[in-house]
Amino acid sequence: MSTYSQKASVTSIDGITLSVFLSLLFIGWLMLTAVNYSDQESEVFSLIDALTSGNSFYYVVALGVFFIGLIVDYKFWNSFSWIIYGVGIFLLFAVLIFGNEVKGATSWFSLGGFSFQPSEFAKWTTILMLSSYLGLANVNIQSIRNLVIALGILAIPIFFIMLQPDAGSALVFTSLAIVFYRAGMNPLVFIVLFALIGVVIGSLLFGIQPMLPALILGGMLLLIFQQKQSTVFLGIWAVLVLFAIAFGRFVDLYIITLSLVALFLGFAAFTAMKQRIQPVVLTMLLTFSAIGIAFASDFGYNTILKPHQQDRINVWLHPDKCDPQGSLYNVNQSKTAIGSGGVLGKGFLEGTMTKLNYVPEQSTDFIFSTLGEEQGFIGALGVLILFFILLVRLTVLAERSKNDFIKYYGYGIAAILFFQVFVNIGMTMGIMPVIGIPLPFISKGGTALVIFSFMIGSMLRMDMDRNKR
Repeated sequence: MSTYSQKASVTSIDGITLSVFLSLLFIGWLMLTAVNYSDQESEVFSLIDALTSGNSFYYVVALGVFFIGLIVDYKFWNSFSWIIYGVGIFLLFAVLIFGNEVKGATSWFSLGGFSFQPSEFAKWTTILMLSSYLGLANVNIQSIRNLVIALGILAIPIFFIMLQPDAGSALVFTSLAIVFYRAGMNPLVFIVLFALIGVVIGSLLFGIQPMLPALILGGMLLLIFQQKQSTVFLGIWAVLVLFAIAFGRFVDLYIITLSLVALFLGFAAFTAMKQRIQPVVLTMLLTFSAIGIAFASDFGYNTILKPHQQDRINVWLHPDKCDPQGSLYNVNQSKTAIGSGGVLGKGFLEGTMTKLNYVPEQSTDFIFSTLGEEQGFIGALGVLILFFILLVRLTVLAERSKNDFIKYYGYGIAAILFFQVFVNIGMTMGIMPVIGIPLPFISKGGTALVIFSFMIGSMLRMDMDRNKR
């Protein structure tokens, strides 16, 4: 009976997820082979050398840990999540003392030619701990106490990673906010957060002067929607917008802003007398918080950030301010390589920019440029479709589970996977800042490859146990 149950469990593995995972693993191995290949020596020996490079070892290890994840029952990970999470935090602390500094960040342990990045391991341990805690029967994310504990679980690894400092890896952890949403957090919180992120980006993109009147006008718009005669006030608001745009060219924007602030406060008082005061106070608090964040963003960019950190933002938002032979060089070379591939690409091992190393960091941050050059638009689109299918399947596996721990675990993996794919590919095309985030399964990086492979394997095993409580 037990043998039959085991066979039935094995045959229930999700074939689509497994196939996509193996396909991405194979594509990654081929792309790193292309990066390591050089036809300046004997083609046969060069190809053999590229195929048997150190990267191949990590792909073998990745398959090994994938199968380990596939055979261990989910209850083990749930039960020992606290201990595993503690190990992850300890490693993040230890690397600050015993780790090696690479490109200004103390993020790696190195021993005997092999390296290990604790922040990659911490991604999995944090997902595990967060899923275990939120999956407890007595935990409600609406409770302030429970929310603070959950945020603490997320904040601790971010804190240690920022000390390395590795802002790119730290940002990845913020994607786990989707787990909070799935656990029942009010969607309004995320709307406000996205709005404030938009304020930060807008301040960096347009500057503080045009942002101030825009935020005041936005606050007035929120107040208008609280009025019964909103149509009339909406017309007045439109006139004020036109006024701010027209006179902004001739009058100092700070004078316009002060005038709008006075109108805003007067309108807020009028609204408070007509309606309940609580929505008015919340609107004012949100508006002036946004203004404070705008000032803080402008101050931080101009005063706190170092020139090379400013360059990373300028490459993204103000490429015209960057040196084409300096900070903008990597992105320009990457876009050139991708564009040179055309529709069908130059063919495997035929990428001239790849073979001649024209794209810096092409095995890590800019591996997608190799894919674009050699496989063209069709190949790049195919990889994007594979990632999309994997993300969809992870959410499907999560949703069909009756166990909250498995549900949140699946969403955590999907969130980090989406964030890294979106940012990495965006970096290679200049639509996202270059912050050193690898492309899962494809970029060089043994720790990331092994951890992502293990997470997929463990999620497939959890799906096989989805009917268990």
